[in-house]
Amino acid sequence: MFDLFRHYRIEAKLNRYAVLFSLSVVLAWLYFSFIEKSFIGKILSGEALLVDFILGLPLIFMFTVIIYACAYWFCKWLVIFFLPHAMVPYSLKNQMTEEEIKHQEEILDESDWQDNDKRADHFTETDSTQNKESKPHSQKNHDTAD
Repeated sequence: MFDLFRHYRIEAKLNRYAVLFSLSVVLAWLYFSFIEKSFIGKILSGEALLVDFILGLPLIFMFTVIIYACAYWFCKWLVIFFLPHAMVPYSLKNQMTEEEIKHQEEILDESDWQDNDKRADHFTETDSTQNKESKPHSQKNHDTAD
C-alpha cells in the first residue's frame, strides 16, 4: 500500500476530482480564517495590529498549503483503498539508467555490502539466543526435565 502512495499517482480523470475537493477544502479554510474569524473586518476597520500582519497572514497562508496537501493525500488514500486500479505509476524519466547503476556499483565496493550482510547475520544470531534465554520459567523447567 505504501508503494502505491509513494510511487503512483491518481489517474487523470479522478485526479481532477481530488484537486477540486482539495481546493474546496482550502476555500473553506480561507473563508473560515478571513470571514468567520473577521480578519478582513479587522483589516478594513483599521483594528488590525502589526502583529496580525506579520504573524497572522503568513500563518494563514502556510496552513492553506498544509490543508491542501492533507486533503489531496486523503483523496489519494481513499483511491488506494477503494480503487487501487485507478493508480498510475509515475513516468520513468527520473529512474537511473544502466550506466548510472554501474557507476554506483563501482563506487560502492563489495565490502560495503558484505559488512551489511554480516551485521544482519549478527542481529539474527543474537535474536535467536535471546529467544532461547527469554523462555518462561515453567518452560525452562520442562526443558531440563527431559
